[in-house]
Amino acid sequence: MTTTLRPAAPAKRSLVPGVLRRQRAPRGSTRRVFTRRKRIVVSILNLVAFCVIWELVATYGDIPTLFLPSFTDVIGELREMSAEGILWGNLWISLSIYLVGMAISIAIAVPGGLLIGGIPVLDKALSTYVWALYTMPRIVLMPLLLVWVGINDAARVWIIVLSAVPATLVVIMEGVKTVDNSLLVAGRSFGADRLKLFIHVVVPSTVPFIATGIRMGVSRGLLGLFIGEVFTGVDGIGYIITLAQKTFNSAQIYAMLLVFVLFCVALVSATQWLERKVMEGRRQDF
Repeated sequence: MTTTLRPAAPAKRSLVPGVLRRQRAPRGSTRRVFTRRKRIVVSILNLVAFCVIWELVATYGDIPTLFLPSFTDVIGELREMSAEGILWGNLWISLSIYLVGMAISIAIAVPGGLLIGGIPVLDKALSTYVWALYTMPRIVLMPLLLVWVGINDAARVWIIVLSAVPATLVVIMEGVKTVDNSLLVAGRSFGADRLKLFIHVVVPSTVPFIATGIRMGVSRGLLGLFIGEVFTGVDGIGYIITLAQKTFNSAQIYAMLLVFVLFCVALVSATQWLERKVMEGRRQDF
């Protein structure tokens, strides 16, 4: 009896390596990635273009100087205020009051958001009031603060706290609710009590929300600082704006608004850098 030899069937190739190879980007990929240097260059070019357009519109446009002074007039006003000793002293006053208010806000909002979001009883009892305070216009609270504490630095600190704390609270307390339940179950299976679960599971999982909440609080705190200084009118950036408004010095008003915008951009950029560092640290942990 003869045996027919059949050719061996070709081995089946796994589809997984092929899929993985197709998903990998080729070495010579032309995908554009914005590095830190490129972002800085783009930001500088945008700023230069904005200043040039401002100067051209104010110089050659049919717009009264009272409404839109030229960019060179604004820069000249900044130099004059710096030479007279008006600029840096008031800027330091605004910065110090803002830093005090934000330090108090972070000390209240971070543990408060973790507790409200992690304890259901506190969540049901306080979340409505937190959201109501978050949506309430800050300018409504300023007259009450002036009656309670007077026209002084305490009023500005309080309006910063009342502006920053709710914005940070709502992000953190909602972030606590997104903690993966399987992590909590795994922690309980290893004998962890509520305190250990809170410290070792809830808090690390909520770190990105804490960073985002602080960034939101920084933005709202800056708005509170501006409102407080315009209402109090004692010193600081708002005091210079109020004084310039009374004398119809539009170049000085624009100059202080430009300083305030740069102040805001610097602080928000610092918080964004902190948030990126936190996220990079979490990726390395995983």
